Amino acid sequence: MERFHRSLRLCAAIILIGVFFGCGILPPQTARRLDPDCYKSAVELTRAIRQGEMTSSELLDLYLARIKRYNGAVNAVVAMDVDKARARAAQADKALARGEIWGPLHGLPMTVKDAYEVVGMPATAGDLEFKNHMPEHNAIAVQRLIDAGAIVFGKTNMPFHAKDLQTFNKVYGTTNNPWDLTRTPGGSSGGSATALAMGFTPLELGSDIAGSLRIPAHFTGVYAHKPTFGIIPRYGHFPPLPGRVTPASMRLRPLFVAGPMARSADDLKLAMDILTRPGKSDKDGSRPALLPGPKKPLQDYRVAVWFTDPYSEAEVDAQVMPVLLKAVDKLRKAGVPVDETARPGIDLKENLLLFLDIYYQMAKLPLPGELVSRQKKMQAQWEKFFENYDVLLAPVTPTMAFPHDQTQPKEARELMINGKHRSYMASNFAWTLMAVVSGLPATAAPVGLSDSGLPVGIQIIGASLEDRKTIAFAKSLSKLVGGFVAPPAYRN
Repeated sequence: MERFHRSLRLCAAIILIGVFFGCGILPPQTARRLDPDCYKSAVELTRAIRQGEMTSSELLDLYLARIKRYNGAVNAVVAMDVDKARARAAQADKALARGEIWGPLHGLPMTVKDAYEVVGMPATAGDLEFKNHMPEHNAIAVQRLIDAGAIVFGKTNMPFHAKDLQTFNKVYGTTNNPWDLTRTPGGSSGGSATALAMGFTPLELGSDIAGSLRIPAHFTGVYAHKPTFGIIPRYGHFPPLPGRVTPASMRLRPLFVAGPMARSADDLKLAMDILTRPGKSDKDGSRPALLPGPKKPLQDYRVAVWFTDPYSEAEVDAQVMPVLLKAVDKLRKAGVPVDETARPGIDLKENLLLFLDIYYQMAKLPLPGELVSRQKKMQAQWEKFFENYDVLLAPVTPTMAFPHDQTQPKEARELMINGKHRSYMASNFAWTLMAVVSGLPATAAPVGLSDSGLPVGIQIIGASLEDRKTIAFAKSLSKLVGGFVAPPAYRN
């Protein structure tokens, strides 16, 4: 009997040890595999759908339930077409059962920024005048996603006409940052970034004219890619106002781009491959082709770093800088050559002034020859710089996400950075506009949390048409510093 009890106690101990090691402390890889489906990547989810591990209808219902549960706190998703989405998800499941695959996004539910026209949902751009504007056609970029198999079921919030780096308007109200509801998620693609951080969608389509993709990504801890200018069609984006432009005239509008947002660099690559190629139903015409992705290890990248500048509005906050420097330190320890003195010969203040000169001439196309010459001169400087470097690392903005500030006019707002009053507009755009005026690709990637627990991102700028290179570098960097982390209050 005693032997029996000893055996019983031994079995119990073994079970407890198994529970402790098997359930209590999981290796990072296992913990990652057990993440909720709502936080899986688009690459993982499309593979799971194709392999029959889940259906498109099940995934859609998962997102709809999560939005119902949490959207009230953040106000990211502002319009949905649930009936149409459920019908298309059912069609996707039936097609797959017949062995048909619509494309690389087959059956993937997703949302897009309210700036894009989508049949079945209003496109307001935060403007009360367009509260009931129901498009008759999908934006070209949206249609490319649909042609690839995506199910666009919702729209995400943005500021009025995309003209603020916070997200609020009189149609849908204010979007909150899921890391701290008293703070902004950035703008103008703030609803897009928040939806990703909340696990409402695996992929998003945003836009960027002064940092509108990268600033929200930095503020919420997700990924975003501002493409090389002109490689993704923008027709069907609002602004400009619906009916005021043609596909041909839209191609002439300077500065702003359409681009993807996601929770991983792999998903940015997937989206870019789709968005830069004509879909089954669009006739957008020829555009520049992206250069092939790099086939070299991280240690072979030639990396330049630009974190400080004499321009006072570019001063980086003391909570942000240590996170950026830590990322660079990890690159060095991984054997990556880093040059912190190299500069492309660009003056940040002059860059801002050139942006403003072009921005205020956008309604008078074509641009005056003097502006075109100034822009081409700057682009030539960047081209020469990237003969010697693969990527340039820079801050996205000087600060982390800051508290909501809806005072007007926005040009008079200020931020406090290292105890100094700084211009709300000039400081936030000091670093982002480098890639805008030059038309260069720039990937925003999360690199860690500040001491106060807010996300910090980094900007990875590359040569024209080297979009795949900046995204590939973001992926390699994530292996050193970690990638997306869900906001603590919404991880389940």
